[in-house]
Amino acid sequence: MEKVKKFFAKFADMFGFKKSTRYVSEYLHKANMRSGVFMAAVVAILEVWLVIRQHLKYIIPAVKEGTPYFKSLFDNTSLFWLLMVMGISMFLYCLYYLSEKPSKYLLIGVVAVSTVGAALCCLLPLENRIKNFNPKRLIDTVLLICLYCSILAYHLIAIVATFTRYKGKRIDALQSIAVISVFALSLLIFGIRVSYGDFTSMKSGVANPDYKQIICFLMMAIYVGCLLIWRPYLSVAILGVVFYGFYFLLKSFDQSIRHFPEGDVVNYITFFISLAMVSISIFNQRLHEARKDEELEILATVDKLTGLMTYNYFLSESDKKIANDPDHSNKYAFLFFNIVSFKTLNDQKGHVVGNKFLKDVGDIIKKTFPNSLVSRQADDHFVALVLNDNLLNKFDSIRTQVRALDSDLKLDITIGYNIVIDDEHANAGVEKARYANAELKHQNRNDYFQYDITLHDKYELIQYIVSHVDEAVEQGWIVPYYQPVVFSKDNKLCGVEALARWIDPKYGFLNPGIFIGALEEAHLAYKVDLAMLELVCRNMRQVLNKGERVVPVSINISRSDFSVIDVAEEVLKITKKYDIPKEDLHIEITESSLLDSQEKLHNAISRIKENGFAVWLDDFGSGYSSFNTLKDFAFDVVKLDMEFLKGFDKNAKSKPVIDSVIKMADSIKMGTLCEGVETKEQAEFLKKIGCVRLQGYLISAPITYEKLNEKIANKELVLADKV
Repeated sequence: MEKVKKFFAKFADMFGFKKSTRYVSEYLHKANMRSGVFMAAVVAILEVWLVIRQHLKYIIPAVKEGTPYFKSLFDNTSLFWLLMVMGISMFLYCLYYLSEKPSKYLLIGVVAVSTVGAALCCLLPLENRIKNFNPKRLIDTVLLICLYCSILAYHLIAIVATFTRYKGKRIDALQSIAVISVFALSLLIFGIRVSYGDFTSMKSGVANPDYKQIICFLMMAIYVGCLLIWRPYLSVAILGVVFYGFYFLLKSFDQSIRHFPEGDVVNYITFFISLAMVSISIFNQRLHEARKDEELEILATVDKLTGLMTYNYFLSESDKKIANDPDHSNKYAFLFFNIVSFKTLNDQKGHVVGNKFLKDVGDIIKKTFPNSLVSRQADDHFVALVLNDNLLNKFDSIRTQVRALDSDLKLDITIGYNIVIDDEHANAGVEKARYANAELKHQNRNDYFQYDITLHDKYELIQYIVSHVDEAVEQGWIVPYYQPVVFSKDNKLCGVEALARWIDPKYGFLNPGIFIGALEEAHLAYKVDLAMLELVCRNMRQVLNKGERVVPVSINISRSDFSVIDVAEEVLKITKKYDIPKEDLHIEITESSLLDSQEKLHNAISRIKENGFAVWLDDFGSGYSSFNTLKDFAFDVVKLDMEFLKGFDKNAKSKPVIDSVIKMADSIKMGTLCEGVETKEQAEFLKKIGCVRLQGYLISAPITYEKLNEKIANKELVLADKV
């Protein structure tokens, strides 16, 4: 039974009985219209040739014998003119239907040509054809009337369908099917009339021995077979009825005058079967291509996990929606959603639960903003283009529903939003909403934030930084400033930290926190870091060339560098280029870097140390610290973050905490350095508990290379004997 069901299912699919998706149906219909372009062109060109042929063979000789030209023209070419005009109209209509946007020129072309065609149907003196009515020629007369009516009907339907689309209304497939069907019907009637008229023609009272025009009907049947392929069962049924009807006409004719040869009957049936099979074959090939394209379309437009739009498709549709709405200013808003601590859910409950959570969040957003464009941008980030209507209440609703999805973790969701004002592209609109979302973290908030003019100025600066970083490196806008580091025991200079400064011709001195953060976010910080390493090594080489003693320099490597470049290889390459002693260059890695792939970082640190460079842990205690950090990684020096010293004189717990960290680092043979030292009291305390190095404004602010050398020359900074 199962095999029988499969057989009938396959049969139904092959003959077009199975209902197709909207995409497949539209694909097949457009394929039909493309066939219409070629078939209509063939008809028009063929009729032009026939008009020329009739002129040469019949009209010119008749005119020479005294027959009026227009009478001869009408008698010999009137039907050809009708078909020619209909072919041109159909050609233009198919092009008009297939065009992406309604074309005014094609509209005028279709309407003008169809109007001419309709006028010809009405004005051509049909009565001249039938005034000498002969009952024996009844069928020929009926076919002629049907032909005129079908051509007139085609032109009227084509005009209506064309205007419907131009007014911005979606053309129902049935409307265009009506156009192409009536066009096909006209061709069939023409083929039947020509072939039947030739079959029944008499010459000197007997059947015309030159009977050859049955091929006209067969040729028109081929055209129709190529045009009516959107449903094979309809194609076969229509062609079957027409073929049988034409066969019946030929067989019903007086056999004593003209006998339909048996061989022609066999060929006739064979031709019908072949044409039907060709129609089925073409349909199934198109069906296969349509379904394949639909699968690719789904992959390109639908996010497999959530069922929402893919991000690229979202951007494309958003651009179209805004561009097609002249009153879009303040009407729409781009939203950017970020699930807070989603990684915790994945780690604790697994990816299956995490994926379901993402799908549920997508459903909540889609339900809250129905008929809006919603997409999962990547990972746990969602974006949407919605109407700017009661947004804050809807945001609260979404956050409440998201928190209720997991009763244990109660994950939250943050929302950045950007009201669309001008004609900016969707990509920029989303980026601004994302930037507004990121601002929540800076403000220690967990709700929603709007992209406003203040944020816009900051955003514009960040975009400038990201787009001009290469120019800044090439033009020397990036320069190293050096902040001295001294031994706590004697305040002698034991090194400096090279800090990047961007002195911009447009914005002046850029805030390091802004430009470094922006470049880290864009994974472009490595460009500044490598430029800094190059500049520092160049300065050190100049000192070495003078035979003078260099001050050891520590240089920062950004967290994002490890995912973009081979840090160990780049450090080795640049220091070799300038032949810098490895003991005079230290590599600083922020503790936040340890949140990323520890295996990758382990490998990088090991290679840096194997190459002979000391590795320092920067910003220890900045919010990510864990004693496991010191246990798992072999750092040479631990730098205590300046946060340790905030409220130093007011918080009784500060001193014991700092004391314990210094002792712990000393016990595992790691050097210590405390940054952010601003008072003598702090310096004395750090010296007392055994912190080896000090850095901060008490010693010196970051200064230029020239100022550093000046301070050393003036003995304001005294280089320690051994560093």
